[in-house]
This record gives sequence, structure tokens and C-alpha cells, in this order.
Amino acid sequence: IKKAVCSFAVIFIFLFVSLAVAREQPIVLSTNTLVTEDGKVRIHLTLNNSGQRTLYEIQPMIHFHHTAAMVSQIVQLEPGQKIMLENNDHPLVLRSGRYPLVIMSQYKNSRMESHVQIHTDSFYFREKVESVIDGKISTTLNGDESLLEIMLKNNSASFKNIRLMLLLPPGLIANELKQMMGLTIHGGQEKNIKVAVKRKEGSPAVIYPIHLLIEYGEMLNHYTGDISGEIDFRSIQERTAIIPALGAIGFLA
Repeated sequence: IKKAVCSFAVIFIFLFVSLAVAREQPIVLSTNTLVTEDGKVRIHLTLNNSGQRTLYEIQPMIHFHHTAAMVSQIVQLEPGQKIMLENNDHPLVLRSGRYPLVIMSQYKNSRMESHVQIHTDSFYFREKVESVIDGKISTTLNGDESLLEIMLKNNSASFKNIRLMLLLPPGLIANELKQMMGLTIHGGQEKNIKVAVKRKEGSPAVIYPIHLLIEYGEMLNHYTGDISGEIDFRSIQERTAIIPALGAIGFLA
């Protein structure tokens, strides 16, 4: 019995470590944004490999103010190594308000498996103004497709003409919200949007981060909000693998 318990304990540890590795985020991403008085934006992106293994083909993509800029690919990043990249390939900001940054960084681990990490940040230009639109994203998985249910709410008394953009990492595709979409939400109203997201052929069945940008303008001000979520395309066996091991150890103990 003791041998059986030890065997199951080893299995449990292996599964626990496997799941932990699957969810780890080995790259520490950070941004520092400089904005001039006339609205020119310069972004400094720092990538630090906080893991214990070398990472390969790191490709960051900066999403900012209706544009996406691909910065230089890092061929490999050793454990503990830190690299800073600079990017100023962005339109001028003209309205006062908050501007979100979304960095999606694709990389390969030591087994040459592709993964994506997301980093969000924001900066204010001239004035701190906050959006009155918030919401949440829930997902329902069906094979290689996931249905996103997006709930938005206008927490003010007046209507807002908002624009939405769904940011997806490489490997995922959606027919809706690929580009900026506009809609009107009246004061106190909730709106629900459903979007089908699919894995591209050959994309791994892993966890993908997703991000929704919400913005609207009033007078000379720019209001933005953003909602993060994730889609887990792993099999049910992978997501629940730790439970049988726990039950087996509990039974034998």
C-alpha cells in the first residue's frame, strides 16, 4: 500500500508541476510611456525572462489607439536576461484622457511550443478622465470554437456612442469585431454581444489571452475602458487531470 501511495504521490506531483508549467508566465513585461505636449508617443517595452529555461522567437505586438505595431523579434532570451525595445510608430494623441496599451507577446518554450502572454497598461494625456462603460467576458467552449459572451453596461444617465475592438493573439480568428465596431448604449442600459472565436489550423490547444477595447469621445475628451479574458482550448482531461490524482491519494491514505 505504501508503494502504491508513493506511486500516486509521484503522479500527483508530476501532474501538479505540469499544470503549473502550463500556466506559468515566464516573461515579465513592463512598459514606460513618454508623451509630449503635442501628443507624440514613445513606448519603451522591457522583456525579462524570469523563468529557468531559454525562450525563443519572442515577437511582441503593441496595440495602441487603433493601430498595431510589430517590434523587432528577439531570437532568444536566456534565463534572467532583460531586453528593452523602443517604439514610436503610433499616431498622435489629440484628446485629453486615458489611452490603454495592450502588448501581446508570442514566444516558444524549450520544447518549441508556442505560447502568448498579454500585458496591459495605460497612460493619461493632459487630464484624468474615466469611462462610465464597464463589462465582462464569459466563454463557452465547443471543440475548436469558443463563444464569447460580452456584457457591457452604461453606468451613466446619458447615452454613449461607443466603439469596440477585440484583440486576439496569433492563432485565433473571429468574424465579428475584427475591426472597430460602433454602437449606442443608452443611460443605465446593458447590451450583450456574442462573438465566435476559432483556433486557426495548426494552432495549439492551449490557453489564449483576449482583450476588448472600449472607447468613446465627448467634447475634447477621450474615454476608454478595457476588459481582459482568456479562452482555454485544452481538453477536459488536461484541465481536470489533477482531480483523479488527488482522489486516489485521499482514498489510499
